[in-house]
Amino acid sequence: MMADDLRDRILAAAELCLLECAPGARVHAAIAERAGVSRPTVYKYVGDQDAIVMALLKRDMARMYAAAEAEITKTTSLRERFVDMTVFVVGYARDHALLRKALREEPASVLPWFTVHSEPVIELGIELFAPHVKQSIADGQFPDVDPRVIVEWCCRLILSLITTPGTVQIGDPVSLRRYVEDLLDIGMPR
Repeated sequence: MMADDLRDRILAAAELCLLECAPGARVHAAIAERAGVSRPTVYKYVGDQDAIVMALLKRDMARMYAAAEAEITKTTSLRERFVDMTVFVVGYARDHALLRKALREEPASVLPWFTVHSEPVIELGIELFAPHVKQSIADGQFPDVDPRVIVEWCCRLILSLITTPGTVQIGDPVSLRRYVEDLLDIGMPR
């Protein structure tokens, strides 16, 4: 079996185990059993519990990006792409079973990944979405600014919408779209 296939199998087992386990449970033995490997193999290919969470986060962000690609490229203006991307990503996160479970049952374990330890999440967001911003700048749709700044601001907005209750109904895409458009009207009128 190829190393990538084995790692993917371990991550799939990890996701199922984390969905089934009680908050705070150590799950290496259950992951190993479900994946049909030894505990040392889980550590070798994925690492400790924090590494498993980060690997799942990176895997699922890449999946989200692949699904978001059609949303991001269906409109031409950066403003519309920003709104579409924000609504899509917040909805994707809202519908993500493992994230919902973690935020509901064990927020203290997941919130650091979206707040004080959010740099890897933001860096991955920049890696995935900065090329779209660069293209919009090259097409003259946006001032010549650092794409990292724009994507980081978008990531911070999205993370806040996912993790922090507020007045906007993030479960309603129409309300969320209106909210993001109102925010953009402050500095980026139509």
